[in-house]
Amino acid sequence: MKKMVRGCLAALTLAASMGVGNTFPAFAAQDMPFEVILDRNSRKTSIYDGYSRYVDGNRASEEDTFHVVANGDVDLSDVVMDYRVLTFDEEGTQVTQECTVYGIEEDVHYPVLRPETVERESEKGMLYDELNRCYTIEFSSGDQVQTYYFMAVPEDEMEQYRNVILGKWEKNTQGTRYKYQGGYLKGWNLINEKWYLFGDDGYMKKGWQEYQDEWYFLDRESGQMRTDCTVEGYQLDSSGVRE
Repeated sequence: MKKMVRGCLAALTLAASMGVGNTFPAFAAQDMPFEVILDRNSRKTSIYDGYSRYVDGNRASEEDTFHVVANGDVDLSDVVMDYRVLTFDEEGTQVTQECTVYGIEEDVHYPVLRPETVERESEKGMLYDELNRCYTIEFSSGDQVQTYYFMAVPEDEMEQYRNVILGKWEKNTQGTRYKYQGGYLKGWNLINEKWYLFGDDGYMKKGWQEYQDEWYFLDRESGQMRTDCTVEGYQLDSSGVRE
């Protein structure tokens, strides 16, 4: 699938011992007035928080994005989002404050890894240094703080970490969902080597779907994304995108 990556503010470097908030236990935050949903999910992995413990996090590539969904009628303009890089070495943990965003919006696909961060860390040969660094996105809303932890992995290696095989399909009068690790999958998900798209409500989407300015076709029966074929007169490429 083709992905769109967007940048934000200029980087500012700090060398400090900063406190880090609790990580998310599922695919979306539970204590904030909004959900944070990865556009393409990956299985959970343990990530060192830079201080004293391992926390739940996700692997992500430079192409991965996320979006937010407000829980009811809430004002997202007061939410503060901080991108940081945590580096661990013999001198301790250094925190690089990459970017601060004041106010977030629905229907915007934010990068998991900022393009500026990817470029800089790639030039240093350290972007994929899993043992000595991690990347965080922290959200603050009032007195609530939620931090997400990520480990950078090349896009061409991500499929092995995205594939889900131990969940359970569930059907009801509203449609079909997939339960995994105590919650229902949302966004794009690779299940048993097949791609599916789930809405923000957790229900599978079918037929033609527009996503980030591209059109995809999801089988009207199974919901699987179709690739390398012609559907209703339109050619789909190997990524499922309508040409």
